[in-house]
Order: sequence, then structure tokens, then C-alpha cells
Amino acid sequence: MIRTPKFFFVITIALVLFSCGRNSSKTEFPVSTESEDAKALFNEAYYLTQIFKEDEAKTKLLKAVEIDKGFGAAYILLSSLGINTVSETDKYYDKAIELSFQLNDYEKCLLEIRISGRDNDVIKRLKNSKKLVELLPNNAIAHQRLAWTYWGTAKIEEMRKSSKDAIQKDKKYVMAYSDLANSYTFNDPIDYEKAEKYARDALSINKNESFFHVLVGDVLRAQNKLQNAAKKYDDAYEAGTNNYLSAHKAGHAYTMIDPPEARKRFDQATNDARNPGQKIAPEYWKVYTYLHENEFQKGHNQLIKLKNKLDSYGFSDDKKEEELSDILWHEYFIKAHTGEFDVAKTALKKKKEIDLAIARKSKNDRSVQNTESSILWMESHLDIMKGDYDGAKKKLSRLKETVSNENNPQKLDGYHRLMGMANLMSGNSEIGVEHFEKAVNQGNIYFTYFKGLAYKASGNVDKAKEIFQYVATFNFNVLVYTFVRNRALEEVAKG
Repeated sequence: MIRTPKFFFVITIALVLFSCGRNSSKTEFPVSTESEDAKALFNEAYYLTQIFKEDEAKTKLLKAVEIDKGFGAAYILLSSLGINTVSETDKYYDKAIELSFQLNDYEKCLLEIRISGRDNDVIKRLKNSKKLVELLPNNAIAHQRLAWTYWGTAKIEEMRKSSKDAIQKDKKYVMAYSDLANSYTFNDPIDYEKAEKYARDALSINKNESFFHVLVGDVLRAQNKLQNAAKKYDDAYEAGTNNYLSAHKAGHAYTMIDPPEARKRFDQATNDARNPGQKIAPEYWKVYTYLHENEFQKGHNQLIKLKNKLDSYGFSDDKKEEELSDILWHEYFIKAHTGEFDVAKTALKKKKEIDLAIARKSKNDRSVQNTESSILWMESHLDIMKGDYDGAKKKLSRLKETVSNENNPQKLDGYHRLMGMANLMSGNSEIGVEHFEKAVNQGNIYFTYFKGLAYKASGNVDKAKEIFQYVATFNFNVLVYTFVRNRALEEVAKG
């Protein structure tokens, strides 16, 4: 499926709040370890996972389980880290299951939430998130966990209420302010005034942490105040606690107004990177700068340059395969939009082989099925780009059948988005609108643009203009945005 910014649609399974001296919050999660050192490492690690320092969090968690080899909650958190390879995730998850007999009741809720993530069972996730609040009614952590469950199912009002409940339980619970800032920035109904207030409240609680300067910068960027956002990212860099994050955020802001400067900032991020995964990411983002300039061949050349030096990053074999899959996804998407369909098809075929091989290594029974569904979705997208709308619809019918039994209200979002696109481009714009609006999660910026086209073709010009204006000033730099921003700007210019 189309990738989306992590902070926008992917919510990490998280478990506890921090109490590590970085702010005045006193909230802690009642973990079962008897080691105060392991507990402190655990609390600090969770904080780090929320401020884009998963690498440091992982180091601390591994130290925690070295101190207490039976620390099941630490293994639950370890298994949720996005920087893991498939085999690492399985290893930590299996260990958490092995230690489940000695978890306390609160940790058992967290484990059930983690299991529900593996099973894609939203009903189980909501049940256990609510149970955690029942067990810990005065604990801000429990309310935040429930907020994340609501967020992941696009129940935005419920998410905001739970986040505010977390703040009510602990006024210094800084990450709840951060969550609300992001929600009011990206989720309907959007309210930039509230978003900026919560972001600045978070910054007032912890002025010395780069992440919270970045948070304010993100809200400014969403309001199309790009120079002000870039300045705030420079403030984050001066704070000095995460120069990699601060530099690449500035790069994303400059991508929209000064691509050459953006590439300099991405180079700075590479210099400030703390690990190979961070070093490689800015190379992808430099691809985006060229795509935003409509320099598609230069963008592809940058991608091939990245591919050719993949061995230089020192990745494990598993991690290198994951990166190669990502490169092929980028190649597919570029070539599908430049009309080079044979090259796009070849890239997609290679990606399918790699992704299935990775999935087969996982102990998660759903892994292969999820991968097959994702590839079927991509193949449907390619059919649409080629103009084979009937072929796309046949594949999408299979996709719908494949995911129909999942306990997830968003299970048909991918189906409806592509059906909307297929109907729009085959001349059935009103049916296209119906499909686009049936998606539970309306946050995908790529399909938001096509929804605008569908409204325009259906005669609802005012709605279309509203959508095009939003897409044109979205300003958050993901691959799929590179192919719709300029088109949206053109639509806005038409008036």
C-alpha cells in the first residue's frame, strides 16, 4: 500500500511513559520488575521512542533485559520498535509471550494490545485499551494508550477526549499535548489554532528538547508558514538533543520553497546521523526534491545512485533486503507516473519477490497474506495507471474478498481508494466520489487529490477547490505527495 508519514497514519504500540528527569511528569507505568535500574531504563526508553530516538531506546531496553532477564514488559516494547528486522521483532515478541505468565494485570493488557496488532484485530485492541483505563483510571498512560487505539481507527473525537483525559490526570504529561497537536494538524476537523496551542504548551514543558521545537515547526509548516517553520527547525538544531531530526525537518520545509537548500540540509542530516538507517533516509528525501521540481530523471538518477551504494551502509542481509524493497517501491512509483510502465512492472515484480521472501521468514501467520494483499493493491494501481480499469477492478474485487474478514474498520480503505481512482479515470466520477468518501481514514494526501478531481468532474467545484487548496499546502514530504502537489497548485491557480 502507499506509504504515509509515520507520525500521520502508523501509531507505534507503546506501553509506558517516562520518568527520567527530562520533565516534571510523575506518571509511571506499574511494571513488574524488581530492579529499579531496569525500570528507569524502561521508562526512559519509552520516552525516547516517542521523540524519534528509537535507536537509543533500543539500547536502553536491551540493557534493561540484561539486568532483568525476566522483564516481560521490556520485551513487549522491544518487539514494537520500527527499526527492528523481521527476525528481531519475532525474537522479542516470542520472548514476551514466553514471559507472559509472570506479567502483572496491567502488563497483560499491554501484551494483548500488542497481540492484537499482530493479528490486526481492532476489536481486541479496543477491549484491552479500555480495560487498561478501568484498571488504572487515574493514570495518564492508560488514557494515552486508549487515545492511540482510537487514533488508529480514525475515531478522532474519541482520541482527542482520551488525550485530554490524560492531561487532566497529569498536567505535565507532555506527549499527550504532542498527540493533540498532531491530531488537530492532520485529522478532520483540523484546527491549527488549537494545534499550535498544544504544540507550544508541550514546548513550554520541555524547552530543552529538540523534538518539541520540531513539533511547533510542523504545525507552522501545515499552515504554509514555511520560512517560520524552517526557523523553528533551526531552533531545534540549536537545542542540540537531536540534530539529525532537526536538520532533516528543515530539509523538508525547504523542499517546498528552495530545493537546493533542502538538499544541503539533508546532507547535514546525513552527517548528524547516529546509525546506518538514519544515514540512508536523507538520500530518499533528496529524490523527492527533484520530483517536486518535476525533474523526474534526476530523481530517478538519485535513486539509482542510492541503490548502487547500498552495500556501503553496513546493513545486515535482512535489512539490506528491506531497503532494496523500498528502493524498488520508489522506482515503481516514479515510473508508473512517467508512463514507463514496463520499467514500473519490472520493479514491482522484483519487489514482490523480495517482500514475499521477507514475509516467509516471519513467524506471524498473517505476514504472507498481508504481503500478498499489499502486492495485489500495487498491481491494481499499476493497471489504473496503464488505463486498464477493468483489470484493476477485477484485482480489487479479489483484494476486497481477501481482507473482508479482518476486525479492522479500515480494512476496505485501500480498496475504496483505488476503486475511486479507477471510476474517476474511467469516466464515472460520481461513483468515484462515493468510493473515496467510504474510506474510513481520509488522511492519504495522494488520494485526497484524486478525490478533488472526482468532485470537480461531478460538478461540485467549491468542494474540489477546498480539497485542492489543502493538497497544495499540505507541505509534508512523502513520496506520494511529490506527484500531486504541483498538480494541485495548478488547479488552485485556475481559480
